[in-house]
Amino acid sequence: MTTFAPKTYQQQVLDSVEAYFKACHELPSPSIAFTATTERLWGRGNAYNPLSGFPSDMPYFCLRVPTGGGKTWLAAKGVSLVNTHLLRCEHSVILWLVPSKPIREQTLRALRDRLHPYHTALREAGPVTVMDLDEAKNVTRATLDTSTTVIVATRQAFQVEDEESRKVYQSSGALMHHFDNLSPTQRDDLLSEGAGAERTTPCSLANVLRLRRPFVVVDEAHNNRTELAFDMLARFRPSGVMELTATPDLERTPSNVLHSVSAAELKAEEMIKLPVVLETEPNWQQCLADAIGRRDALHKLADEDRRTGSPYLRPLVLIQAEPRRAGVETLDVERVRNELVTNHGIPASEIVVATGEEKGLEQIDADYKLGIADPACPVKFVITQKALAEGWDCPFAYILVSMASLSSATAVEQLLGRVLRQPGASHRQAKALNQSYAFVV
Repeated sequence: MTTFAPKTYQQQVLDSVEAYFKACHELPSPSIAFTATTERLWGRGNAYNPLSGFPSDMPYFCLRVPTGGGKTWLAAKGVSLVNTHLLRCEHSVILWLVPSKPIREQTLRALRDRLHPYHTALREAGPVTVMDLDEAKNVTRATLDTSTTVIVATRQAFQVEDEESRKVYQSSGALMHHFDNLSPTQRDDLLSEGAGAERTTPCSLANVLRLRRPFVVVDEAHNNRTELAFDMLARFRPSGVMELTATPDLERTPSNVLHSVSAAELKAEEMIKLPVVLETEPNWQQCLADAIGRRDALHKLADEDRRTGSPYLRPLVLIQAEPRRAGVETLDVERVRNELVTNHGIPASEIVVATGEEKGLEQIDADYKLGIADPACPVKFVITQKALAEGWDCPFAYILVSMASLSSATAVEQLLGRVLRQPGASHRQAKALNQSYAFVV
């Protein structure tokens, strides 16, 4: 079991969550509790934005934590606070929503791994069962009664329009026992199909969730903030919603930001590399050449640092190429790779492509014990489109080169996060190795 001492700012986030949960019991409603808690924490009570269609007794709040701040660990640690201080129960159902399938697989692996800090944090809630949505479609009543059950899924998995997702709302013989001996009130609360004499109540996973009133964790919430997403959540009558994101929605459907962590707090704890040194160069080939020169200089500094006892470091360049479009000349993956090999003499073995179609990083993870951070791994350049926008951590990532137009501040912050974060690393002797770099066309 891995021990993991929380950073000061992480403990402060958890303290804020605990204070809010306690206030939800001490005060008439979650909205009054939110304003009172933010008043006590920050000296200014923030207005509460309710979610229409949700139970009035449902707390809904957001934790703003910059990229690299340990959002997933905070979410795992928060489960015991949910049980102890909000629901006041021994076991609960946690519906843990993530923005994509790769992050779902990554999250499932970590939460199940007994040696991982996420699992250790989760186990503070007592006996825990972690499952994906397919496994949840066969979950037993005994499992839900005897452990805190964490169901990890993508938000898209609950959209009724999707053929595969409809199974969440269909009757299943494996789930029938969940509906034995229900009171008339409980039955009336379930989702039903048809009308009048044709009305039926499916023994579905959706109705199992509705009975259990899951607490919802929305990891990387900026991707899930649509009316459609919240309509979907409302069907399960959640007992609470906790969003975690670096970029909360403050306009369309404003998040109730309970606690906001600054990048300066992360830098103080050696969690990220700041400042970001930004250079713009309209000529894409020169922009790439500048980034290569910067990488070579950083590599030389890293080698000097290592001679004085610092850990191994091979600075990586992340290059965001443009998507290929028919009939239009773009700075796509192949064009960027060709530029590196042909005009800069970069060996093909030092370049890996990570896109939806080409899973180069997965092969690196399979070939090297420590993945891309393994001293035996030759890779220095990672070419991507959007595949690395979130959820990929490597402290060796120092330089971002963007050939593509980034359409929003959220997209910029998420992509920059790949070179800002330094999980498991600490500050270096050379000042240049404590910064990150961005080259933009």
